[in-house]
Amino acid sequence: MIQEIKGLGSFSHIHFTLQQKNIKSIILKIKDKNHIHISSPYGVGLDRIIEVVERRKEWIEKRVGQFLDEKKEQICNGGWVYHLGNMQKIFYFPASQAKIESENGEIRVYAKEEGQIDELIYKWQKREAQRVYVELLAVWEERMGVKSTHLSIKKMTSRWGSCNPKKGYINLNFFLIKMPREVIEYVVVHELIHFFFYYHNKDFYAMMSKYLPQWEQREALLKEWRRRV
Repeated sequence: MIQEIKGLGSFSHIHFTLQQKNIKSIILKIKDKNHIHISSPYGVGLDRIIEVVERRKEWIEKRVGQFLDEKKEQICNGGWVYHLGNMQKIFYFPASQAKIESENGEIRVYAKEEGQIDELIYKWQKREAQRVYVELLAVWEERMGVKSTHLSIKKMTSRWGSCNPKKGYINLNFFLIKMPREVIEYVVVHELIHFFFYYHNKDFYAMMSKYLPQWEQREALLKEWRRRV
């Protein structure tokens, strides 16, 4: 008999299947990035299984990572770019006036030269980031009863977001616009909670759980997307 378990230990975003067998030790098998199968000896309790899963955390994360799509963007005519979690195909059209049109999974770049594609798509995604981030900030500021005074969008290498609660400043990483909307929302909520709790203490995480009960799954999704962008 196979038991279905949604999340074990710190792997709340992964689906586990558990099967007891006439074996001597616990065996973990990574099926895909969201599924781990566990074979355990008869009579072994769930606490013991969780202990083994946590002890092998580093190995699990490494193996799960091998299932992730690590394709890099190809920002050129005929290539593609990530946008809000989707792959957008790029098409170039010679034109005297530069502009970008996006619909149905396609980005059409109109410009004098094909070499302008990268710059124009960056500027377009920067505008999209401004629109989406401001929209999400407005929604969550109202829900949480807080107000930021300034938003900066930057290409950051070590952080997805940062803030200065005293001044009301929020910085969000440009590369978030390439990720699913729920990931962006997670970072927005994370930064706004810092307006209440500066440190990542129990009160901070309690508030995260209040507003985004499944924030750990979103955090895991962010880690997946980090490998792509």
